[in-house]
Amino acid sequence: MTDETQSPVVFIDKPRHPDLQALLDYWSQKRGTRAMPARADIKPAEIKPLLPDVMIWSAIDPYLIRLVGDHIVNFVGTNNTGKPATDGMPPDAAAGMRVVFLQVIAAKTPRFRFGRAFWLPKKDYRFFEAAYLPLSADGETVDMILGGIKFDFISE
Repeated sequence: MTDETQSPVVFIDKPRHPDLQALLDYWSQKRGTRAMPARADIKPAEIKPLLPDVMIWSAIDPYLIRLVGDHIVNFVGTNNTGKPATDGMPPDAAAGMRVVFLQVIAAKTPRFRFGRAFWLPKKDYRFFEAAYLPLSADGETVDMILGGIKFDFISE
């Protein structure tokens, strides 16, 4: 294990998990020559094997959850569709989540994180890796964020 497992969450340069790599590849294919694809470009049938680990958030505070996959619901213990992304999180975890969204929105580029699920007190020893991919209906303004989350994955 590396030192990054000692910190609750760290940013990483690219996805390590094959499913998150596949989601990034799909996002890249859908954007083509544009800075980012639109939500309308994302076809659930085309990424069916990835859907249990996918989320979509609105890109306007309070970052409402628009879609959440079954694996995420099972890990978290509740379906938070329609609720703010930070609903029920401790303040430090909520602040960290907002930072990620603001970075994705401002840079209009993907961000990736790895760490412990410290926002869930009974599962704070478990690991996650996440991808946050911007979506834009007009090609300029991020209006949604496509995410992928894998739990208990540690790469060497």
